[in-house]
Formats: sequence, structure tokens, C-alpha cells
Amino acid sequence: MLQAVVSLTTILSIVIPLLCSAWLWKGKFTSRTDWATRALLSASVVVFFLVVGTWAFASVWLKYAVALLFAIAVVKTFPRLEDRTIFSGRTRARASYRARLALLAAFIVLDFLALKGRFPGGEPLDLSFPLKDGKYYILQGGPGTAINPFRGAAGDSYGVRIVKLNLLGNRASGLFPSELYSHKIYGEVVYSPCSGKVTGVKDELPDNPPRMPDVENPAGNHIIIECGEAVVLIAHLLEGSITVKEDQFVKENQVIARVGNSGDSFEPLLLISATSKDEPGEALPLTFSGRFLATNRSFRN
Repeated sequence: MLQAVVSLTTILSIVIPLLCSAWLWKGKFTSRTDWATRALLSASVVVFFLVVGTWAFASVWLKYAVALLFAIAVVKTFPRLEDRTIFSGRTRARASYRARLALLAAFIVLDFLALKGRFPGGEPLDLSFPLKDGKYYILQGGPGTAINPFRGAAGDSYGVRIVKLNLLGNRASGLFPSELYSHKIYGEVVYSPCSGKVTGVKDELPDNPPRMPDVENPAGNHIIIECGEAVVLIAHLLEGSITVKEDQFVKENQVIARVGNSGDSFEPLLLISATSKDEPGEALPLTFSGRFLATNRSFRN
């Protein structure tokens, strides 16, 4: 089911912005109002999918290609206006404008909610990014439902799920490869995001095949570190890879494990989340070296 949803959203993320560009490109405009309403509606739709689209399942480079094609369509269609009428008096035209404006209003709200999710909803906990040597992508993250529909799952409402990108801008070799090692992040070394005391370790769970999550063990193999006033969880680790023990003190950037696919994860990824030490269960927003990372953002380290 989840695979079908991801496939559909990936296709829609590419196709709908391209259709918006084609709608502009092939349009025969009767007035500036006609062009402006088409351009603004198309832009609001394109922005939404650029922000929330599942680009890492195809290629993040496609996001930039789609944005460029739309920009070209806007520039190229403007000089093709046939007249400079501000408003058309035709009933059909007015009805068309009303429909466009209604859709525009809806997508402006969606764009606002999606963009709002790119900012922390409270005072963030600043950590060191737990992975090195590569370009990483936030598969899920952010405080808003529009940008992160799985927010709140497993009690990690500010949790960040990270994958690694290959040269093609994909997180794996293919759309849904069946081998764990085909996922770029699988086996990556994990570094401690902070200095603190290890208060929990689980290291004996097997790595699941892709798309076969272990729902009975949500975090899978994991490490819990008490970092000052926060409790940090690093989850979905490779079986037998954890190098620290409970009650051990770890330093920031110390090697602590490798990325696996244990627990309730769709495919190899790294989950990092934090809660308040004083108020257990209160999720904390995270920044990494001062950067807040939400869905569809990348981080090169």
C-alpha cells in the first residue's frame, strides 16, 4: 500500500507541474487577466509540488528541471498576449476566472502551510549532523502536516528521517530495489550528534528486507543519548554495528553505529528525534549546525 502511495505521489510530483507548464505554453490568451490567472494558478501548484514532492524516489535533479521549464513557459508566453484588455466582458471568461481564483486561493493556503513547515515550531535543539561524506536528503521532517503527513507517528513529531543521494539524485539504484545494499545510505557510519550519556541500546534485531517493516519494534536497533536537557533517539541501525554501551559517555562526532533497516522502516534510513528530559514525551524541533531540515531539503556534509 505504501509503495503504491509513494509511486503515485512521485508520478504526480513530476506530471502535474509539467502539465501546468504545458497549460501555459499551449495557451491562447485573450487578455492579460487570462494570462495572469493561468500563470498565478500554475505557479501556486508548481510551488506546492516542488516543496512537498517525493523527488528522491526519482531524482532530486528533476525538481530543478521542472522549475526551470515552468520559468521558461512563463517568460515565453508573456509576449504572446493578443491584446492588453484588463477584464473580459464575456460571462464564460468571468466564470473561468472565478474558478481559477478559487483554486489559486486553495493552493496559496497549501503553499503557506507547506512553507511554514520548513521552520521550527519552537526553540530547537542544535545537534551535529550524524552522517559524513556525502549529500543527504530529508525524506520526512518538519512540524506541518502539509509537508510531513506522517508527523506524530511513533511519538517523533519532530523526527527527521534521512537518506543519502547518489550521483543521479536518487536515494537508491532504482525506484524500489529489493536489495538493502542498493540503497545508498545502507551501512553508512553514524556519528554521535552530541556529547552525553548513553541511556539505552538495542542491537540484536535483524535488518528487514525493503518494504517489510517490523511494526512490533518501531525504533529497531537504536541508541538513546541524554544530551543535556534533551533525550536523543538514533534509530533503525544495522544489527551488530553499535559500538557503545548503556551508561557510557560519548563525545560529539564519535562513531556509534551504522545505518541499517531494522524496526518499523520502509527502507534503509536513519531516524533522529529528541524529547525533553524534564517533560518526557514532549518532542523537540531539531537543527543541525544551525540549519532546520524539513522534508525535501538536502544537507551536504
